[in-house]
Amino acid sequence: MTQQWSVDVLTCRGSSYDTGLQVAEGFRKTPRGRAFKRRKERWPFGFSLKNAEAALNAYAPNIWEELHGLADGLKISLERAVAEFSNGRLRYPKRGCSAVMTGGLYGRNYDFSPKRYDRLLIAVQPEGVNANIGFSDRFTGRDDGMNEHGLCVGLHYVNEANWQPGLVSILIVRILLDQCATTAEAVDLAKRLPHGLGFNYSITDAQGKAAVVEASPAGIAVREGRELACTNHYQSPELQSQNRRNASSCRRLPTLEIWSRDRTTAADLFLRLNASRSTVFAHGYTRGGGTLHSLVCDAAQRKMLVGVGGDATPVELDIGAWAAGSNLAVTQLTGQLGGRLKPSDPNRRAREKAKGESGGSDMNFIDADLSGAAFRDVSLKDAVFENANMAGAKFADINLAGARFDNISLADVEITRNCNFKGMTIAGVSVEDLFRAYNAQGPKREV
Repeated sequence: MTQQWSVDVLTCRGSSYDTGLQVAEGFRKTPRGRAFKRRKERWPFGFSLKNAEAALNAYAPNIWEELHGLADGLKISLERAVAEFSNGRLRYPKRGCSAVMTGGLYGRNYDFSPKRYDRLLIAVQPEGVNANIGFSDRFTGRDDGMNEHGLCVGLHYVNEANWQPGLVSILIVRILLDQCATTAEAVDLAKRLPHGLGFNYSITDAQGKAAVVEASPAGIAVREGRELACTNHYQSPELQSQNRRNASSCRRLPTLEIWSRDRTTAADLFLRLNASRSTVFAHGYTRGGGTLHSLVCDAAQRKMLVGVGGDATPVELDIGAWAAGSNLAVTQLTGQLGGRLKPSDPNRRAREKAKGESGGSDMNFIDADLSGAAFRDVSLKDAVFENANMAGAKFADINLAGARFDNISLADVEITRNCNFKGMTIAGVSVEDLFRAYNAQGPKREV
C-alpha cells in the first residue's frame, strides 16, 4: 500500500506580524505541528541573533516582523524562531529542480526529500509588500511562487562549496516575490543581494520576459530571453568552473530547452512536467530527490496550475482574484508521490545498499523529443528510451550499460568516444549480439 501525499494550503492577510501568527496557527493544526513541541531545538553552528536581525532589517524588514508573530504563535523564543526559520546559517541539502520559461508561461518541478519538505502552500498579503503565493520552506522562505503582478521565481541548488555569509536561497526567492513586479526589477535586486550559497534563480514576468540569475558568492551572471530553461548547474562560461558533477541536471536540460521553443498551453506544459513517465520527472524519493510538486504559471493572467506528486490533476489558483479579496477555492492539495509509474510511500525507508552495489536508474525518456540533444560525460545506465525522436542526437563519453531503446528514431545519431554498451538492447536485441553478428560477416566484398 502506498500513502496519499498531501500539502496544506494556508491564506494569511494583515500585517506581517499577523502573517506569522496565522502561519503558526495553521501549522499547529497539522500532524507535524502537533508534534512540534516534542522536537528538540536546533541551533546552527555560529548562529548570531544580532547578525540575523541586521541582515533581515536591511533587506526584508517585513520578514523580521513576521518572525515575531511566528515565535508568539508557536510559543517559542524569538531566538529559536530566527535560528530555525530564517537566515541562521542553516545548511540546505542538495535538491534538484527543473524550470522552463516559454511564451509567458513559467513551468517548474521541485525535486527534494519528502521528509524535509514543509508540505505547505502559503498565500500571503502582508501590508506594504506584494501579495504572493508559494511553497513554504521553513515558513518564512519560499521554494518557488508567483506574486500579484505575475512575477514568478524559483530556486535551483548548484553548489555550496564557496559558502560565505549572506542571505539563504529561500529568503531570496521570498524577497524577490515580496518586493519586485517585473523580471528587470528582480534581476536588479538579485544582483544587489549578498548570496551565501551557489544557486540559480529562474524568473518570468507578466510581459513574458524571462531570466536566469546564476548566483554565487564569487559572482553573478544573468541569462535573459523569452525562451529559457534552467536546472542545477551554471551555464555561463564565467561560472562553469564552480559546477559540481551533476549528471541529472545535464540530462534534464536538453528536454527543457526543446520545450522552451514550443508554443504550448499551460495544461500541456503541466502534463509534460508532472507525468510520472516524463523525462524530467524524478523518482529518487528515498535518495532525497523525488518530484514533490509541479506548477505552471500563466504570468499575464496571474493564474497558477499546481499539483503534488505525479500524474496529478492540476488545481487552478487565481492569484489576481485572491489579491483582490477573493478566497482560494482549496485548502489542501492531494496526490501520489511517484504517480502511476512508480508509486512511492514517503514513510518507506531506503534499503541500505550492499557493498559495491550500484544504484538503478530513474531515467525514463518516454514519448520525448530529443532531436539534436547532446549527451556528454553522463551516466545513462539502465535508462529507458521509448517512443522517442532522437534524430541527430550526439553521445560522447556516455555509460549506456543496460540501457533499453524501443520504437525510436536514431536517424543521424552520432556516438563517439568511450561509450559503454554492455547490456544495452535495441528493440530487444543486445547491442553486443549485434556487434558480434556484424563482425561474423567478415570483410565486405565489392560488387
